Amino acid sequence: MTPLNKKYTGILWTNVLFLAGGIAGMIYYKWHNVLYAAGAGLSIGTIEYLYMRMSLGKKQQKEDEKNKQ
Repeated sequence: MTPLNKKYTGILWTNVLFLAGGIAGMIYYKWHNVLYAAGAGLSIGTIEYLYMRMSLGKKQQKEDEKNKQ
């Protein structure tokens, strides 16, 4: 997998942090348990990172091919 450029790296980490933080915050406010919130934030953040990394990698690859032509 090729490294992401600066634009896509920023998009990736912004999405991951907002989604994981939002889910962790909702879980904390619901059950008032830091471990539940941390676990939920970590697991959803990992899933989001993997999905977005793959998706943005494909998008960057298509963009690079388009720019070469």
